Amino acid sequence: MHPSYLRQFHASQIFHAIRTSPGVSQKELIDLTGCDKSTISVIIKRFEEIGLVERITGTSAGKRGRPSEMLRISEMSGLLMGVHLEFECLRFVAANLDGQPFSSKDAPLPQAPEDLADNVRAGIVELCAEIGRDLSEIRAIGIALPGLVGQTGGLAQSSNLSWSKVAVPELLRSKLGAPVYVDNDTNAATLAEFLFGECSQLSDFIMLDGGRGIGGGVFIDGRLYRGKNGFAGELGHIKVVKDGRQCGCGSSGCLSAYLSAPAMIARVRRTTEVQTLADILALAASGDSDVLLVLEESGEFLGTALASLINIFNPPAIVLGGVLADMWPYISARTARVIEREAMQAPREQTEILVSKISNAKVPWGGVALALEGFSSLDPAESMPW
Repeated sequence: MHPSYLRQFHASQIFHAIRTSPGVSQKELIDLTGCDKSTISVIIKRFEEIGLVERITGTSAGKRGRPSEMLRISEMSGLLMGVHLEFECLRFVAANLDGQPFSSKDAPLPQAPEDLADNVRAGIVELCAEIGRDLSEIRAIGIALPGLVGQTGGLAQSSNLSWSKVAVPELLRSKLGAPVYVDNDTNAATLAEFLFGECSQLSDFIMLDGGRGIGGGVFIDGRLYRGKNGFAGELGHIKVVKDGRQCGCGSSGCLSAYLSAPAMIARVRRTTEVQTLADILALAASGDSDVLLVLEESGEFLGTALASLINIFNPPAIVLGGVLADMWPYISARTARVIEREAMQAPREQTEILVSKISNAKVPWGGVALALEGFSSLDPAESMPW
């Protein structure tokens, strides 16, 4: 391994160790990273020179004794920006370099792709003004798109936006003045689970996330698996019913055609008038038999999809987010029975089903996760921050 790459690798390790364990000591970093004392000392010195970390005095959690010097990511070391193109709005999220969001702002969604760059820049300028920070402090911007996103960040197709073949990075980079990282919104949510959520200790897992559609992300050996051209992870299009309901992808019988929020509303409306998924969950909580029957059936469909994923990938964990997390209390028993019936015993017993705690947060984490990954990556296409 080339010495410069090894140095960057160790710097990235140490950065993330401080990020996830604020208040850690240099001595504790040896155990957390496996780096030797001299390597940590050199890298911490560099981090301090560029204002990335700061020393504070205190006592480590659970320990007694004299206060010691501890390290944390400086709140003034820079900004990460997350931008989400959601169905109804552009959502901007500001975070410190530790990835913790501290402010957000919504703006109208542009109707045409050629307006995207100006709208994104205007939203970022307004958010920076609101939080009293300068544009020059932005170290990376993560853009989460609803649709098929290629390896280079171009939007191949989005039924939610009715856009296709949009070179998003090229539109944005000349306007924003900071490195831009673009990916599918569910890939972004999967990365957020690894960086901030339920899967921070796992190098392999699968995510299923639901909203207006059902998406997925596959995490293998500590990285998102994006496939040949970036389109991997469309797990919402696993077929669960032969010749079933029409899906937005143009096919039929997809998981998304049954468990996305619009699909759930349409299915429940066959017997009961509802407007939102919240209406469905409220009726379920009250014991409405018709709604509970639809949810029971939904557990069957989800179980079939999860059993296939377990048989194919043998993952240690599958994490459920969005509407799937919301519905889990009502569909978990049926889903578990189907998995037991349809998944092979050996991989089934090794797979834990987790429920995301961050996927339904008021402020989305995915765009910030993309920005943080880009900022701290070892990709030679971008200059290293340290």
